[in-house]
Amino acid sequence: MRRLILAAALALALPAGASAQQAGTYAVAGQTPDGQRYEGTATLRQTGTNTWTITWNVAGDTSRGVGLLIPEGPLMVIGYVAGREIGAAAYAVEADGSLAGTWTQGEGGGVGTEILRPQGGGGGAVRK
Repeated sequence: MRRLILAAALALALPAGASAQQAGTYAVAGQTPDGQRYEGTATLRQTGTNTWTITWNVAGDTSRGVGLLIPEGPLMVIGYVAGREIGAAAYAVEADGSLAGTWTQGEGGGVGTEILRPQGGGGGAVRK
């Protein structure tokens, strides 16, 4: 019984954003390190309790990644491949399921910004 009460208390203590994270399609809006703006879509799919895959479609290019949801943040951290380059992104999970964060890609470095907003019935997403 004590374990059940502890589990319930921990579940209630999780930040609202962590429970708002859902699989689905997201509208992507971002800015590259050199200031160019872009838009597209991302599809987020849950693969485990706190693990996700993501596919971005931006300007005719497709990128794929894997992510880890850290409920204590709540934070989504993603590693991805775009063409022949690898990248990393970190997003704050907002209460409405949106993801707001920064990303870097390739050897040139630089940091871009990105927001993923749930479309229709979907939840929170990830990077370009």
